[in-house]
Parts: sequence; C-alpha cells; structure tokens
Amino acid sequence: MTTDNYSLDNYVADLRAITAESSDEDEILSRVGPLAQRFVTDRSWLQPKHYETDQEQGFGVHLLHEEPDHSLAVLAINWLPGKGTPPHDHGTWAVVVGVEGTEHNIGYRRLDDGSKSDYAELEIKHEFDAAGGELVCMKTGGIHKVTNETDHMTLSVHTYGRHINYTSRSQFDLDTNRKQRFIVKVE
Repeated sequence: MTTDNYSLDNYVADLRAITAESSDEDEILSRVGPLAQRFVTDRSWLQPKHYETDQEQGFGVHLLHEEPDHSLAVLAINWLPGKGTPPHDHGTWAVVVGVEGTEHNIGYRRLDDGSKSDYAELEIKHEFDAAGGELVCMKTGGIHKVTNETDHMTLSVHTYGRHINYTSRSQFDLDTNRKQRFIVKVE
C-alpha cells in the first residue's frame, strides 16, 4: 500500500488481497471501509463522465472496476436532486462512501419469513444522512433506500463483493409488498 496517492489500482489490489484472505463479511467491511474513504480522497479517478446521469433512472452508474467473474465491482454513482432508489438489497456486501453532497439513507428490517419469492413486508429500522467521506456498510441481505434530498447532484463510490447486476438483487414496493429483481443501467 502506498503512503501518498491511493489510486484505483492500489484500491483494487487491496480489495483482492482482503477478499483472498477472508470471506467473513464483518472483517471485509471493517478493512475495506477505511480504504474506500482513503480512495475517494485521491480524486485522480474522478472524470467529467462520472457526473453524467441517466435521466430516466434518476441517477448515473459508472463502472470504475469489475473483475472478469463480476466480483469486486467498484462504481461511481451520482444522484439527481430529489431522486433515489426504491428500497433494495444488493445480493452481496456493500461499502459506500460519499464523495460530494449528502445522501439520505433509510434502513429496513424485513418482517415476513421470506417464504414467498415475490413478497416482502418491511419496516423502517433507522434513517441517517451520509455526507462526503462518510461510510455506509451493509452485509449481504441488508435493505436500504437512498435519496438525494438536496438541491445539488450528489456523488458516492460503491464497492461490492459482486457486481450488483450479477447477484439476486431485489427491489421492494412498500405499498404492495412486492419484491422483484432490481437491475440498473451502468455506463
């Protein structure tokens, strides 16, 4: 690990080493979190295209790194003012660190037993705002919703144990309790 600049290549090398050494999600999250915070402070990876947003989706997803087997995906995601995601899980562990702006997060607890594949009852577990440099870490199965409640675009870096479009990721409708696959457009 370098002591000066901490580039995407440095970050990916450390991700590979950490996940080769352990499959324990608590350990992975505790080790990856500080590295993700360090990575976003070196803005050499940041490009104008990372501020391009899919208007229909309400946010832009830009691939920074993905292993050939779809593991260890690193994404830059921006959010338009007033836009966000439905409640969703990731199908893998996740480490998110804010780059610019503040994103509102709502964490959910599942109330049903999960026996119906297309059904889920959720209740709010907690809410918090995550600003630049702050971490949001989730184990596999964690459910949350992200919203940009500001007047400006926000940007965050997301690191996943597996690319989210290659997991059993789901989104949840709080009104109908419907659970369905959640795929996002990635640039």
